[in-house]
Amino acid sequence: MARTGLTRDQVNEAAESLMLEGQTPTVVGVRTRLGGGSMSNITKWLAEWKAEQEIKRADSQPPMPSSVEGAMRQVWGAAWKETQTQIEAEREALANLRREIERERTEMLAEINRLDGELETAKTETQQMREALDAERHEHEGTRAEVKEARAVASERKARIEQQTNELQEAQRQAAEASAQAGRAQALAVERDRALAEKVQEAQHQAAEAKAQAGRAQALAIERDRALADKDRLANDLKREQETAKQAKAAIDAGAAKIRKLEETLADERTARAEGERKLADLRVEVATLGERAAHADELRALLDELRRDHGNARS
Repeated sequence: MARTGLTRDQVNEAAESLMLEGQTPTVVGVRTRLGGGSMSNITKWLAEWKAEQEIKRADSQPPMPSSVEGAMRQVWGAAWKETQTQIEAEREALANLRREIERERTEMLAEINRLDGELETAKTETQQMREALDAERHEHEGTRAEVKEARAVASERKARIEQQTNELQEAQRQAAEASAQAGRAQALAVERDRALAEKVQEAQHQAAEAKAQAGRAQALAIERDRALADKDRLANDLKREQETAKQAKAAIDAGAAKIRKLEETLADERTARAEGERKLADLRVEVATLGERAAHADELRALLDELRRDHGNARS
């Protein structure tokens, strides 16, 4: 991967460091010293640095004194002969420079070939990642459908639980009402039994009094008959109230049985709802994992784009 933020000063420092170590600064050498960077930028800045070094070497020579100028004219002939020797030396230096340039060109070509190999490898890995990502996306779509279905089932079960809760509350209300009716019937029966006992007691008292008072025997007989009639009527009323109490008790038992059944159904629905929520949590974790894998794939794409840019700059 190309190094970001590379500057001209960093290239100059690396070249000077190589020169102080007795090495000839080359594009590959500078790039290796810097740990990366654009080949085109390093080539341009290294060439400028070398040109600046030549200018510095030329400027470092002291100016010729005026007293030496006359002597130089006298030795011009000898200097011309030496010029031939210098020309040969410059030719040799030029040949060395050409060889150095050719060596740098060979290194650059080797580096380009290595980068091409890395690029092909990255392309293969990216294609494999793309195929894996497509498969994961397909699986993710199936997971989304399962999540949607699970949510629908959970919503339906929630509505069913609410309906059964309402039915349970209604059954409890009916049971409470039946229990209240049974209590009222029982209280009425007790009151009627008490009234009947009082009337029977009164009738007995009147019968005893009739025995003592013969003159009132006929009146007491009539009163006794009326008391007996009331007793039969009260007995019939008591029988009806007892029957009503039995029916109320049967209604209470039926309501209690319905309540138990509804409570069992509600427990089953709550268990199923908890299981659905657990599966939904697992699906959410799986969705988050797929999102992290997608983010990793995006990072690989960014890496591939950067390799392509460096490769294009190196070729240009």
